[in-house]
Amino acid sequence: MSSRTAAGVDPTAPAPVVELVGLAAYTELAEFGLLAARSVDAPDLATRQALADGADRALARQRALFALVSADDGVVPGVVGATVMAPFEHALADFDARTDTDDWAEGLLKGVVGHGVAQDFCRILAGGLAGASGRAVRKVLERPAPGPEAGADAGADAEAIWLLARMAAADDVLASRLALWGRRVVGEALGVVTALLGRHPELVALTAEAATRLGAELPAGQDPESTVRPWLVARLTGEHTRRMDRMRLAA
Repeated sequence: MSSRTAAGVDPTAPAPVVELVGLAAYTELAEFGLLAARSVDAPDLATRQALADGADRALARQRALFALVSADDGVVPGVVGATVMAPFEHALADFDARTDTDDWAEGLLKGVVGHGVAQDFCRILAGGLAGASGRAVRKVLERPAPGPEAGADAGADAEAIWLLARMAAADDVLASRLALWGRRVVGEALGVVTALLGRHPELVALTAEAATRLGAELPAGQDPESTVRPWLVARLTGEHTRRMDRMRLAA
């Protein structure tokens, strides 16, 4: 019996699906941790509750991801999660160290920008998955968040985006400071993505497949990673710009 089967992972699940579920679930766990932490020291009760709601939604999405690769409905999600997330356990450690801040608003923006880039990356990779399993992964990752402030592409950070937009609109000095901070954070986040490509060839293959499905013309005869990286960074940068625009912050 393989370690994947013993750990409760469906042995028939395609390897790229298991890989992507692991990465996506890990980013949801990181998002949960940051939103929960910011909820604890939020400036008021309404903000505290809003961020707690977002953190809860991150875990719900994570459980939905685990269900896609679980061998048995009775398997404890944490058992499956420990297996599929293990390859990415320290993926955000360097990012967290480089973007450490004691400022509450900067800490919240760090999650919106940094984890937003990671989640955009997962959504792009899901575009490279074929068949029913690919459709199932995309359905989970593209699940709209409830609430009047959440757009169709919003995730666990929908409330955080709304809160930051409101804060930026009320304080031009804060908006300028957060815009600068966002530029630093996105640079670090994009560095995480390129590092993941370097360590996980399966993610490079998924990126190439996603790019092809989206009509991109990638150069032939070159190293796959160096071929897909510029296309991927451009896509992620575009998503980041749109996210910053929603918060009324200059990217």
